Amino acid sequence: MVTLLDCIRRIPALLEGILKNREENTHSFFEYLSDKINEINEIIFIGSGTSNTSAITSKIFVEKVTGIGTKVCYPADFCYNTGYYNPKALYIFTSQTGTSIVTRKAQKLVQDMGFLSLSITESGETPLAREASSHINMGCGHEEYLMRTIGYSSSVFTHMILALEIGLRRGAISASQYSEYLAQAALVPESHRAVTENTLEWLKKSKRQMMRSQCIIFTGAGALYGVALEGAVKVWEIPQITSMGYELEEGMHGPNYGYDIRHCVIVLNDGGREDKKALSLAAYMKEVWNNGLVAGSSVMDKNDLEIELRGGEFGCLELSAVPQVIAYQLAVDGGRELLMHPDDSRMEKYFITHKKDEE
Repeated sequence: MVTLLDCIRRIPALLEGILKNREENTHSFFEYLSDKINEINEIIFIGSGTSNTSAITSKIFVEKVTGIGTKVCYPADFCYNTGYYNPKALYIFTSQTGTSIVTRKAQKLVQDMGFLSLSITESGETPLAREASSHINMGCGHEEYLMRTIGYSSSVFTHMILALEIGLRRGAISASQYSEYLAQAALVPESHRAVTENTLEWLKKSKRQMMRSQCIIFTGAGALYGVALEGAVKVWEIPQITSMGYELEEGMHGPNYGYDIRHCVIVLNDGGREDKKALSLAAYMKEVWNNGLVAGSSVMDKNDLEIELRGGEFGCLELSAVPQVIAYQLAVDGGRELLMHPDDSRMEKYFITHKKDEE
């Protein structure tokens, strides 16, 4: 039987494949772009759920290496609450299964306007891919569980690698910078393997603290904000524990007044610009409420999970293993049968979000 942990452990090999096959996988997209690549003045990611959190995670890097302003939109907002559609933007639609109804509507909207667009899905046979002007395989392969862990990691990595290819072709980064970033990316798979196993070991002593809490709250700065949001999604849907995700600064503007001993705050910390602030929040939760933890390259005490981040700008992918393994382990310890396919029939009497057949 393939476990969810097996899926998490499969991520590094798939990341290696994305990196190795990057030129072949993006070739048709760049043929589609042709000389229009130099006309793009904005990149807009559209997707729901994990496709949204993956774009939030990759956004900062994408903008940095392409030199193009980048934003992330929910497909419903994009379709119904947008007053202006930029004719010079590149619109990127991410959906692992390619069956998201509103994402498909958003893609059709852009295509009808004649703008540049790209779909990123698990295969070229998904509905979104078949309907797309251009498509890139996100390299996740078949994922046995509806609770996507591989899909999140492969989406983030695909976004980041694609950005490098765009940046190089536009001259936003030099050939040497491109090579340096690829060298960082190549360190991620082995580091991800180590983080996964170290997190499992760490949870032997820290999981009780999480399980006795009423709510688990992930927080992080920069790209780790996206990791925090994805962590919250996974802990809610896999072990079914109430969870939230906050950008570090935003989580200290209001939510901080609500924190108490019932709330386990897990600070994701890469030791960068916001290191002092991250550790200050952790100290408050540890010393005042006895319910704070840190995971990352800069920690406070022996109760935290210290991680040697090796991937530079790609460190968000290394740290993403932490909430994924937490979600898996808490589900196992909570007795949830993860392979049991949920009966969506009752829910689908009220709403349907994904549909394989043509509308």
